[in-house]
Amino acid sequence: MQRRSFLSRLSLAAAMSGLTAMALAHTPYRFWDVFRKRNMVILTSHQDYTGDDIGDLWVATLRQNLPLSRALVSRTQDLGRMASLLKTDQVKLAVLSHEHARQMFAGDAPFESFKPLELQILVDNGKYLLVTRPDVPLYHGYLVTRGLMDSAASLQLTDPGTGRHGMVIHPGALAFYKGEKIDPPPPPPDK
Repeated sequence: MQRRSFLSRLSLAAAMSGLTAMALAHTPYRFWDVFRKRNMVILTSHQDYTGDDIGDLWVATLRQNLPLSRALVSRTQDLGRMASLLKTDQVKLAVLSHEHARQMFAGDAPFESFKPLELQILVDNGKYLLVTRPDVPLYHGYLVTRGLMDSAASLQLTDPGTGRHGMVIHPGALAFYKGEKIDPPPPPPDK
């Protein structure tokens, strides 16, 4: 009797460890990490349809002007989820209205739980901003800004000047606006 009980517990433990291994093997998080490193993911939100349409337009422009960026839109259900993904560094770029960007940056309602949410500006169309986390490399910020500003007239983009709502211009974008040229970083050494 004890042998049967032992064997049943042993088989249950083996089955559970197999299920755990299968669950870990099929988790999307590792894939997401690789995916966002290979593709330029720009967040928009279903809560803001105008921003979502602008994100589609900006991504189409980036795909044309910077095809190797593999730019694409990722849509969140609401702006709270967008703030969460930016705060936890799961995404680097987002399209936000001036008001939503100001609220997120300042930690005003409904984003007070994400304070401080450091955001920097890449481009501005007068109503919407392409914002980024400050840890985006200098050259990447420069390339994205250049890729969009090459079509500034059709996209109705303007130079954001010194920033908006307390947010500063990303250093790479600022270099573009000042007419400076930034060279790409050297490739990593072979191992």
